[in-house]
Amino acid sequence: MVRLLSIFLLLSGCATVFAQSDALPSATLNNEVILVTTLSKEQVYVQEELVYSIKLYYRYAFERGAAFSRPEMSDAAISRLGESLEYTEEINGVNYQVNENRFVIFPQNSGDFIIEPVRFRAYTQTRSSRENPDLLTTETRQRIELQSNAHQIRVLPVPMSFPGSNWLPSSDISISESWSRPLESMQIGDSVVRSIHVKAEDLFSSMLLNLDFTADTSMRAYPTAPEQVDIRENIGTRSEHIQNITLVATQAGQLTLPEIAIPWWNTTTDSLEYTRLPARSVDILTADGLQFRLEDQSTMNEEQQSRLIFGVNLNLLLFVGMLVLISSLFFAPALVILAEKTRGQVIKLLHKGKTAEASQKSELKQLNQAFRALKQACQQEDLKRVYERFLDWGQAYFSKRNLYSLDKLSAAFANTELNTLLLAMRSSLYADTTKAEFDYAQFMALVSRLQQARKQKSSRQVRLELPPLYPH
Repeated sequence: MVRLLSIFLLLSGCATVFAQSDALPSATLNNEVILVTTLSKEQVYVQEELVYSIKLYYRYAFERGAAFSRPEMSDAAISRLGESLEYTEEINGVNYQVNENRFVIFPQNSGDFIIEPVRFRAYTQTRSSRENPDLLTTETRQRIELQSNAHQIRVLPVPMSFPGSNWLPSSDISISESWSRPLESMQIGDSVVRSIHVKAEDLFSSMLLNLDFTADTSMRAYPTAPEQVDIRENIGTRSEHIQNITLVATQAGQLTLPEIAIPWWNTTTDSLEYTRLPARSVDILTADGLQFRLEDQSTMNEEQQSRLIFGVNLNLLLFVGMLVLISSLFFAPALVILAEKTRGQVIKLLHKGKTAEASQKSELKQLNQAFRALKQACQQEDLKRVYERFLDWGQAYFSKRNLYSLDKLSAAFANTELNTLLLAMRSSLYADTTKAEFDYAQFMALVSRLQQARKQKSSRQVRLELPPLYPH
């Protein structure tokens, strides 16, 4: 049996196991019970799926209460895959009962890590049972303790060449779409529901939450909360992300729905790939159900312009004539009425200016609050909190709530120095780095300059809100 164990371990490439009990009978000491642990990979990227398998080969019957310890690894999310598997396996002519348990591990930081040894503890049965009549028994109740070797794995950081902030390591990601109605018959004011379906292998759906399918388009978009599905099988995990978006046509003519491209890292080929929905054009009909043509629009604009000019000239003549008549008959009362109207216009302008100023002050207040929170996070050198507070500050800076990723804010600022710092921030969020590798001081200095420029611009906008009453 010792030779059998050596051959088995050599073929499987698994960790060596040993029995710990001087009181065990000779059959157990000759490895009638074997504990084996295996890994799907020895090197993975951060947040890449790693499957950890525990197999117990045994010929003894155990009492109830036999149990394994749970796999342990620092800075990792560990979940069980499915139920225990029970089957038989023949090794060198000897039949073993096999109990297999599988776990999925998602490392959360890069570096070298250890998966601690797994322990198995049980007591042998002294007589056979109906459930397992073919298993061996012992004359007296004996204790069995087995321990696997530890496994060392290397976790790689997010590659610097990966674009975007939504890191997706997977063996396969696909995307498809469906529509609630044909697009060929859409008119101004009509709506249609676009359903986008993303399927990902080796990932949980929570990693797909930040996907954005509402790129700028001439059709108004109203997305709903996505439906997420996680499927755990013995071979690994897969997930689905379903997003419904209601699109409303606001103008006639040919509109373009831009391409959707999702970057992801193929863990099988170790390379960058994109899954795409191609851009498509939609011809929106007029309210009368007619095809919109540019020449019709040009002709209509010319007719409208001619009618407008004629109406302006006629109104001007009528106005001059009435003004002469009123000035002759009611000069004094007309001045009073004109003064009241002028006063009313001034009051409206003042009210409009105060409203704009109040709105501007509210936006500045939110901007200042977000800036103080970001500054405090930088002082504490908490990179994850700095990332969250920067998103809040960026949305307040532009007064837009749809800027919820580093990519969107980077494009909105279009600042080379800031883009460099944001790239370093994204890399540090996933890499096993020290606090000194991200320059908090330089980052805060740049944000402070942007903050001051934004406040100065807001103050100028408030001062220019009211036009002069007597323009030169």
